Amino acid sequence: MDTITKTLVAHIEGTNLTNRRDLFNQSVIALVDYLAALLAARHEAKVIEMANYQTNQDLDYIDLQQIAKSSSEQQAFWYGYTSHYLDYDDAQANLAGHFSTVLFSALLAVAKPTDTLQDFLTAYVAGAELEGLIGKWINPSHRSQGWHPTATVGPIGAAVAIGRLRGFTGERLAQLISLGATQSSGMSFQYGTDGKPLHVGLAARNAVWSYELLENTSLETSVIPFNSDTGWLKIIANHTITEQDVNDVWLQPGQIISPGLWMKVHQYCSAGICGAAGTQDIYDRLIERFGASGDSIWSHVASMTIHFPPGNDKGLKYKNPKSGREGQFSIEYVLWQIFEYGCIRDELFHIEAVPEEFTRALPKISRVNDLPPVPQDVRVTEIKVTLNTGEILVANIDNPKGSPATPFTIEDLTVKLLQGTTQNRIDELFEAFKKYKDMGSILHVIQQL
Repeated sequence: MDTITKTLVAHIEGTNLTNRRDLFNQSVIALVDYLAALLAARHEAKVIEMANYQTNQDLDYIDLQQIAKSSSEQQAFWYGYTSHYLDYDDAQANLAGHFSTVLFSALLAVAKPTDTLQDFLTAYVAGAELEGLIGKWINPSHRSQGWHPTATVGPIGAAVAIGRLRGFTGERLAQLISLGATQSSGMSFQYGTDGKPLHVGLAARNAVWSYELLENTSLETSVIPFNSDTGWLKIIANHTITEQDVNDVWLQPGQIISPGLWMKVHQYCSAGICGAAGTQDIYDRLIERFGASGDSIWSHVASMTIHFPPGNDKGLKYKNPKSGREGQFSIEYVLWQIFEYGCIRDELFHIEAVPEEFTRALPKISRVNDLPPVPQDVRVTEIKVTLNTGEILVANIDNPKGSPATPFTIEDLTVKLLQGTTQNRIDELFEAFKKYKDMGSILHVIQQL
């Protein structure tokens, strides 16, 4: 092994949550949020179509027990595709993407009843840590070049997580990581299409497939995926690191703690969360002034300007979306909903063509990148609304509900879970995390959701 890969392998092997209750608790929250995103999407027509194609069945409803009967690779793919289908899963600022959806999808596919919950979550933390650090090292240029980091870094993190859970060490772990690294792919032109969740399914599946190859064949691969001359970081981002760069930051305090995870209450790109919170604040002020009846709030508005730092709106690629799917990646569409209806309506992300009312209001909305540059783990969005009277209202909310500084509560997670299952099943899930240490019992409860 090269020195960087060897250093990373040593830290992955040494990752331990025994004395890290903060990492353990945050991992449980991440898993519950992942399950909520997975369950909310399983009734979607294209998710069912994908499951039918994989299982060669003709189902109009999917329960997780059915998926659990398929191969590990098929499970990983379907879990990944489904959990990211609504863009409802958590995100992380350093990665500029989503790692829980890939990691948990891969881990659920290879987990065994004899695994412990702590081992399962330790594997998640190890994979998340490397993904977050890679994101820190290669972004924002990687994202700005048009890559989808969830897809490019995801197979690496998932390989790490699988290797940690299944006890791979030394060169064997390095081989698994190298197989994940060599399958990196995924570009941002897929945003706003079904190709984006497909990225997640492929990332999880490829990591599981790599594990299966090493377990069941005599295949031998490179053990130098992070060497300084031809390694992944050098090829993908023309970036090199030292052993000290890794030693100084690994689990200090941990990528799921800082910069932490952004969780969603609605089905749109997380880059719009701060802007949505600011717009809701202004809307509430206007309702207090003008009342909820009579003319639309838009009738009092001359213009709305959305201010971002350079590059902070990269994921919000559509300024004039044509479909609800594209609208998931349009800050303009998200903010229009708030002023039009007083809230975000997730069903509007599922329609074939955006409403005519949005098209008529769009000339009032503009987006600029004139705020000072900020570190990549900072999200800043300023909303300015000019009324017909010339008065200007401003809002800048950096830590809305679901941000690392204002995390979800159990009540928030329950509301999210209720979109895909029943209260009794939710109670059983929460009880399982308190009561059981073995994954066999927990997997049984998850498959009943």
